[in-house]
Amino acid sequence: MNLIFRFIWTMLRAWYGRAVHGPVGLFAEVSYRFRCMPTDLDVNMHMTNSRYASFMDIVRIAMMVRNGAWANIRAAKLFPVLGSNAMRFRRAVNPFQRFTVTAQTIGWDHKFIYIGHKLLVDGDVAAVAIAKAAFIGPQGRIDTYDLIKIMGYDGPELPPNEMIERAKALDEALKA
Repeated sequence: MNLIFRFIWTMLRAWYGRAVHGPVGLFAEVSYRFRCMPTDLDVNMHMTNSRYASFMDIVRIAMMVRNGAWANIRAAKLFPVLGSNAMRFRRAVNPFQRFTVTAQTIGWDHKFIYIGHKLLVDGDVAAVAIAKAAFIGPQGRIDTYDLIKIMGYDGPELPPNEMIERAKALDEALKA
């Protein structure tokens, strides 16, 4: 991760937010603001495509810190691995422009948990993404239904989500 200082700063903000304001719900949307710095730019002088995914990675972990799942996951000796990330770019992020990245758990199946992301500039959507993550432990991949319990959730499954179904179809189309 080449955004180490912003990662550390965001994790400190997440832990502080949890300590001061309490945990957010497992399915709550969290958001963090950033600024596009010169080191985030590509040759076209706007934020490079890979940075969108990097900021989403940071916010995805901050979301798990804020909702309390991260402590439970680490206690169970699990770590997340990304299965895929489907992203749609809508507009550029220019130098020094402020932007907000959101993350929200939107569903799961036996293999993956799905996290929806938005990157917003001045309230307008600059990119949307669905990340599909699995969690690996000492014995290999953990069933997501067991993972949800480890995270501290024992409620009903989320209703089917059209975006998840579209992401699954895209994954299927991209299989080599």
